Amino acid sequence: MWFEILPSFSVVVIAMAFPHASAYVLNKLVVGNSYRRAMYTRTQKTQYLRDARLTGSPYKINRHLV
Repeated sequence: MWFEILPSFSVVVIAMAFPHASAYVLNKLVVGNSYRRAMYTRTQKTQYLRDARLTGSPYKINRHLV
């Protein structure tokens, strides 16, 4: 029947969601924020601003930090 696919479907969904959830948690523990990019040095801030300019990022950026 149709419900026989539910166990395998749930395994696949959990396996696909695990990297995203673990990246959030590990970045929060190791880096201190839940994002991959940290802006501690001038080079990192410049790269973030470049990415925001190229992609049209919707986030507000403190440009006086650079």
